[in-house]
Amino acid sequence: MAESSKKVLEKKGQGEYEFTAYGEFLSYFHAHIDIFKRLLKTKKMDPSQVEEVAKQIKSYMTGNIKKTDQFFEHLPQFATLLGVSKEEVSAYLNANFLEVLTKVQDKLKNQELEKMKNAPAPSFASISEEIVEGLHFNHPKDFVFAQKGILMVLENPLTGEIIEPQGLMAASAKAALSIPSGAESEKEPVSLTEALAVANAPPTPVAKKQSLILEKEKSILQEIAETFADTLTGEKLEVKIGPEVSDTPQIDTKSNGSSTKSNEEYEIEDLEFDDSSDSSSESGSSFHETQEHDDFSDDLGIEYEEEQPPPPQLDLNLVRLGNYSITEFMDLVQTITTYQTKGDQVGYQNWLRSISEFDKAVVSLRTQVLKEQKNEPVDWNSLFQMMSSKSELKPDVLKGIVKKIKNFQIVKLTLDRMIQEFKKGSPEFMQIVKMAWPHIQKSFYEVPNYQQVQTLLRGILSRVNGDAHKKEFSRIFTMALNFIQSKFPV
Repeated sequence: MAESSKKVLEKKGQGEYEFTAYGEFLSYFHAHIDIFKRLLKTKKMDPSQVEEVAKQIKSYMTGNIKKTDQFFEHLPQFATLLGVSKEEVSAYLNANFLEVLTKVQDKLKNQELEKMKNAPAPSFASISEEIVEGLHFNHPKDFVFAQKGILMVLENPLTGEIIEPQGLMAASAKAALSIPSGAESEKEPVSLTEALAVANAPPTPVAKKQSLILEKEKSILQEIAETFADTLTGEKLEVKIGPEVSDTPQIDTKSNGSSTKSNEEYEIEDLEFDDSSDSSSESGSSFHETQEHDDFSDDLGIEYEEEQPPPPQLDLNLVRLGNYSITEFMDLVQTITTYQTKGDQVGYQNWLRSISEFDKAVVSLRTQVLKEQKNEPVDWNSLFQMMSSKSELKPDVLKGIVKKIKNFQIVKLTLDRMIQEFKKGSPEFMQIVKMAWPHIQKSFYEVPNYQQVQTLLRGILSRVNGDAHKKEFSRIFTMALNFIQSKFPV
C-alpha cells in the first residue's frame, strides 16, 4: 500500500477531499513549470527550445527544492535558467501565479479523484494493516495495554492517563457492571474505570450506633484479667533483657550464613550505562522520519539512496549557455539597435542594469567580436580573466558565449544580405517577401541543421504563386545557403 505521505488528497471529517502536504507541493511544482513555459513563449522562443529549458528547470527543482516554501528562495537561479532578470521573473509570477495554481490544483484534484474512483480494491499484508487503514486509528504514543479487572484499557505509565474501550467493548463492559446507558441515567455517565473501582471496593463497614449516654470505661487491669484469666498463675514475673550469659558462647552459624547471604543478595555494584548510542539512534530515526514526510523528491521520478553521495553542483551558467538560442541573440541585437536608433542612452543604461549577468556578458563580448571583425586586435584571454573576476561566469562559459556569438553573427549577416537581394525585386515581389519574412528567418535559425533549413524553405516556396517569383526566391535561398555553409563552422 502507498504510504500516507505519498497521498495527494485526504478525506476530511465533512467528507471533503483536501490536498496533503505532498499534494500541495506537487501543485506548486507544476504551477511553476507552467508559468515558466508561458514566460518563455512570450519571448517568441522555439517550442522545442521551450521544452528543453523547462526540462532543465524541472531537473533543477527536483534536485534542489524539497518544500513548498523554498520555491521563492530560488528565483535568481530560475532567472538564470530562463535567461531573464530576477525582477521580470518575480513580476510575472506575481501576476499569474494564483490563476495558474488554481487551474493546476483543479486539474490535479479531478485527476486524483478519478484515480480513486477507478482504483482496484486495496490489498493488505495483514489484518491489522487493514483494520488500521479502515479505522484510521493509530496507537497513541507512550500508551500500553493494561488489564483493569474485566477491562482492557490503554494506559500511559508515565502520567497514569487511561483511555477506556469504545463501541461494542464499552457496551458489554457497562452491561457487566450494571451501568445504565446515557438515555436511562439522569446523572452524568460514569466512566468504566470508576464503576469498576466501585464494584471491586470492599463493603463499607456498618457504623455502630452510639448511645447518647456515655458508658463508663473499664480499667486496663480489669481488661487484662478478663482476657487472660486462664493463663494468669500469680507467679512473680522476671523480666530479662538481652541473651543469657553462658561460659561458652555459641555462634549461630545458620543466622550468620543467612546474614552473609542476605548481604550478598543486596550488595549491587554501580553500573554505568552508556545510553548515548540509544539516544543518538533515536534522534537519528526521528530525523529520518521528519525527512520522509517533508521530502517529496522521490515521488517526482527520482530515487535516492540514503548513503548516496550528493550530486555534483550544477553550473547554471553552463546550462544557460547550452540553451542560449539564436532567437534570444537576435532579440537582444534588435533591442540594442532600437536604443541606438532613438539615441536613448539613459533608457539603454536602465535596460542594461535590468538584464542578467549572462546577457550583460553577451552584450559586452558582441562588441569585442565586432571589433575583431574590423581587424582590431582583441586579447581574449585577458578579457576572459577580467570578466570572470568581476562576475560568476567562468572563462569556459565566456569562451562558449564568444563561439555562439560568432556563429549567430554569420546567420545575421546572411539574413542581411538576403534583404539586400530581396529589395532588388518588384513591389509585388517585396509584398510577398514581407509576408514570408518571419518564416524565412525561422528557417535559417535552424542552422547548422541544413536539411531542416531546406525542408522549411521548400514549404515557403510551395506557397509562392507565379513561376517568376518562385525562381527569384529559389535563387536567393540557394545563394544564402552556399554563403552560410562556407562561413559557418561545423
